[in-house]
Amino acid sequence: MNILVIPSWYPNGTDKLMGIYHKEFSAALANRKDINVNMLYIDRQRLNAPIKYLFMKKNEIIEETGYKTYIKKMLDVHKINFDWQMKRYYKVLEKAFKLYLKDNPKPDVLHAHVTLPAGYAVAKLGKKYNIPVVVTEHASYFKRFFEGKNKKYGDYVLGNSYFTTVSNFMAKEINKLGYKCDIIPNLVDTDIFVKDRKKVKELRIVTVSALRDGKRIDDIIKALKIIVEQGKIKDIELTIIGDGFLENYYKQTCKELNMDKYVTFVGRKTKEEISDILFQNNVFVIASEMETFCIPGVEALASGIPVVATRCLGPEEYINDRCGILVDVGDYKAMADAIVQVYNNSDKYDISYMRGVASNYASKSVTDKAIKIYKKINK
Repeated sequence: MNILVIPSWYPNGTDKLMGIYHKEFSAALANRKDINVNMLYIDRQRLNAPIKYLFMKKNEIIEETGYKTYIKKMLDVHKINFDWQMKRYYKVLEKAFKLYLKDNPKPDVLHAHVTLPAGYAVAKLGKKYNIPVVVTEHASYFKRFFEGKNKKYGDYVLGNSYFTTVSNFMAKEINKLGYKCDIIPNLVDTDIFVKDRKKVKELRIVTVSALRDGKRIDDIIKALKIIVEQGKIKDIELTIIGDGFLENYYKQTCKELNMDKYVTFVGRKTKEEISDILFQNNVFVIASEMETFCIPGVEALASGIPVVATRCLGPEEYINDRCGILVDVGDYKAMADAIVQVYNNSDKYDISYMRGVASNYASKSVTDKAIKIYKKINK
C-alpha cells in the first residue's frame, strides 16, 4: 500500500520540535513491510525576507530513514489575505503532487496532519484525484479551525475526509460538531526508554518541554521551592530538558526564588540522551495549561517513572493513580504535595503496569491502528 503523508508542520525552521512527530510517524510506517510511504511538505516562507525567497531553492528532496520527504516552498501571505493564502496553498500542493507522481506511484491514501492548511488542501486534492484522505488533528488550538473565518475550511475537511485526532477529548469535541471521529494516538518510540531502572534515593524531579507559553515551567519551580522550604527532604534536584524563548525568564524565576542551586537547565536533548537522564530521576512533572497528548509523559512511563501532571486534558487519558497523580492547572501547592507523595510512595508504583500503559502508544500499536484505517477506506 502506498501512503503519502502531508503535514502542516515540519521541523526545518527555528523550532526543530515543530512537526517532529510527523517524521517519526512516517519512519514508523516505513518500517512496516506492507507499507511504502513518503512525505510531501509545503514550506511556507515568511514575508519578512522576500529577496531571500526569490533566490531560494524552491524544490528539495530529503532522504530520510526509509522514506523521502519532498519539499516545495511558497510565500506565506495569510496575514495579507487568508482566503488567498488557502487558495495558493492548494495550488502549490497540487503542483508539487503532480511533480511527485512523475517519480512515484499514485498513493492509495493521502494522510494529512493538522486541519489547516494541510487537511483542507489534501481533502480537495483527494477529491479531485479520487484518493481516500485521512486527516489527523494534533493542534492544541484545534477548535479555532471550526470557527469564524476558518469554519468553511474546517467543515470541508470534516465532510471530505476520514477525520482522526490524537486523543479522546479532542474526538468528543469533533462529535459535538456533528461529525464522526476516530483516534490515531501520538506514536512514542518506547523501546528507547525501556531499561533496567536503578533505585534513586534522593528526590530527582525532571520535566521535558519546549520552554514557551502554556507550559508553565515556573509552576514547577514554585512547587520545588515549597518542597525545599518544608525541609523534610534534604537532597533535591530539578532537571529541565528543552529550550525556547522563555528560557531566560525561567532562569530569572529561579534566581528570584533562590532556587538556582536546585535547578539544572540542560537544553534540548536527543531521545537517547533523554532516556539516560530519565534513568537518573524518579518523578516526572507536566505543568501545562493544555496538551492534546504530551509525548514526554508516555516516555516517562516507559522509563518506569510515575508522573505528576496537571489536568490539561491529553495526559488525563494515560495518567491514573497507578502511575501518577493529577492536579489542577496552576495549583503549584498541590503539585508540591503530589511530588512529595509520589516520591514517598515510589516503591508502590508497578513499573510493569506503567510500561504496559506506555505500550499502547508504541510504534506497532499506532501504525496498526493507522493501517487498519487505510485499509478500511481503500476498499
